Amino acid sequence: MKTIIVIICMFCSWLTTAQDYHKNMTLAMQSWQAGKTKEAIAQFEQIAKTDKANWIPRYYQALVAITTAMKLQDVSEKETLIHAANKLIPQDDDERLNAEWLVLKALSLTAELLIDPAARGRILSPKIVAYYEAAITLEPNNPRAISGLAEFNIRSKTYTGGNTTTECEQLQKALSLYKTAKESEPFYPSWGQDRVEALLVTCKSEEK
Repeated sequence: MKTIIVIICMFCSWLTTAQDYHKNMTLAMQSWQAGKTKEAIAQFEQIAKTDKANWIPRYYQALVAITTAMKLQDVSEKETLIHAANKLIPQDDDERLNAEWLVLKALSLTAELLIDPAARGRILSPKIVAYYEAAITLEPNNPRAISGLAEFNIRSKTYTGGNTTTECEQLQKALSLYKTAKESEPFYPSWGQDRVEALLVTCKSEEK
């Protein structure tokens, strides 16, 4: 009888924790979507501290920091956010480095490159491409990896020249994958579809 009571108590505790996680992640997502990036970063950080074994809150903490950095004008603020995000991302030899983290590594380097494209492009561009390619190797149908690499190559060709037909085809593939993707766990990364749709409009206008 005591064993049954213990099991019931453990289940209730787990259920409460799961409900709190879902509630807190939802609130953090809402803050991000509302443009309250500092608040969102703090919320994701708190969730990550509470659930240290779960990589997803830390992932979003890094993602919000990187995407926020890309929009800032102040170089010091940009670099502070990028550095903070990089501390959250697993190192290259870490077994936790999945495809989603690899995409964030590429995105973080892109944010660094944008600070001074002329000085940093030659050094960082190959690394960015390599991280996207590594993500695709791990998950050939990861839409964020496919679209991220395609967009980066398109942007690069605006400076170097070249046809972007292949990249536009990859964006179309990514869009199809976004539409059929199913989350493997709650709050699993799913962002990026709206960006692909916007890029495809540009692709179609260039075909005319």
